Amino acid sequence: MITLILKSYFVLLLSVSIGSILVFILGLFFIFRTPKPTLDIPKDNQSLDDLSAIAGDDVIATQLDLARAYIETDKKTLAKDILTSIVVQGDAAQQKEARHLLNSI
Repeated sequence: MITLILKSYFVLLLSVSIGSILVFILGLFFIFRTPKPTLDIPKDNQSLDDLSAIAGDDVIATQLDLARAYIETDKKTLAKDILTSIVVQGDAAQQKEARHLLNSI
């Protein structure tokens, strides 16, 4: 009878200790795992929506202003990219201004 009680006690002790060790290891895993880096790359639609929110109705005029700011801060490659898109998308006056700014770079 005593041996049965001792066996039950040791089985219970062993199962609790193994369970505790597993929970401990699982906790360490979640604490020290390296999270995957997330990149917030805006999608084309999202960046256009953001630009529309800033620019209002005239996105091309805002892009011209941004290109001028890039030219002033000596970021000419970014300005060229914006200005070439304005030459394609803008109206006649905006295209003329974009070409003038491209020639000045």
